[in-house]
Amino acid sequence: MPGPVPSPRFLSGRAEADSLFHLPGDGPAHDRTAANLSPQGPRFDFVTRDPLGLRDLSLSDIVRPGAETDPVDALRSVLTAELGAAGALVFPSAADAIRGTLPAFLGPGDDVLVDSCADPVLFETVALTGARLHRYPSASLDGVERRLRRLARNLGAGRLVIVAPAVSARCARVTDVAGLVELARQHGAALVVDVAEDFGVMGQDGRGVMEIQSCLGRVDLVLGCLAGAFGTTGGFVAWGDAGRDAGLRRSRPASASLPADRARTALAAATLVFGAEGRRRRRRLHGLSLRLRNQLKAAGLRVPGGAVPFVPVLLPLQTALPRTALLESAGPRVGLLMAPKVPLHAPRWRIELSALHGLADIDDLAELIRDVSRAFDRIPGESRVPA
Repeated sequence: MPGPVPSPRFLSGRAEADSLFHLPGDGPAHDRTAANLSPQGPRFDFVTRDPLGLRDLSLSDIVRPGAETDPVDALRSVLTAELGAAGALVFPSAADAIRGTLPAFLGPGDDVLVDSCADPVLFETVALTGARLHRYPSASLDGVERRLRRLARNLGAGRLVIVAPAVSARCARVTDVAGLVELARQHGAALVVDVAEDFGVMGQDGRGVMEIQSCLGRVDLVLGCLAGAFGTTGGFVAWGDAGRDAGLRRSRPASASLPADRARTALAAATLVFGAEGRRRRRRLHGLSLRLRNQLKAAGLRVPGGAVPFVPVLLPLQTALPRTALLESAGPRVGLLMAPKVPLHAPRWRIELSALHGLADIDDLAELIRDVSRAFDRIPGESRVPA
């Protein structure tokens, strides 16, 4: 069998821009068979995070030089509008957004409930603020409610704050944000939602889980990442209360500013993300996710979470590495998550999907994964571990 295929680089240039991908049934389609068969094409790449297929485009061709005198302010305006927020700031990275915002939002004496599958930087930053940190089981409304009731009985001068990812990066669980909004209202708590995995790549209009659950404008603080849907590194924060504007702006270090060239790239990507083409690509991406998840579940594999732009597959601890090596020897590349990123007993693949993948690519990958499972398990599904 052929050896592992290197991860393809993001392409740029006029030739790639001319190959703009249109989805079947939604307008003219270009034949991408040759690209999919190429080792440098997307067919074998399930490790690069490019859900909307921006590698297919030259974003510089979308940008109109000089059209925006301040691309950073223009990007802030786009994020504010799309999130239904009162204001927004952008940062060089998602970690910078967290570290530059939460210290101004939290304080000593606050009781902060954090989803156990939240970004590690969130735990680190909450601890540094002096607030009391309380973990709750991932995406568990009951877990949040029990803790809120207990803490409310002994609440001091501080506040109750709930921090949750809209989609868990480790196990693809989709949080009931609408339920958290209601719990926060009942207990007078503030709600912080991390949309790094869903904003731009989920929902009809690309506004993520909060759009799907009709929660736009109902969350106190939104944290996010530009890397997934906007073709560049960077992070952002948006807030729902206009009264917080001055305090959050003052808390940002002078060095934590997104460079203008990256803001232009994100603005160019936003033209696609929030337009008709982005809507078509998200619809295709959702279908690919459902297709792969259903095939793997039918084969007896453990696939946690919901239909999001990546598919986690739980693996037995003893054979996680050789299974990955065998799969990659056939061509596909997948991300392997092991401790400390995930619990020691539950390593997993994180399979990144893209709108550039075809149905045949998904079917071939599912068949190869089934072959790997048969090679290691005499009884399909024999080795299963909890999420």
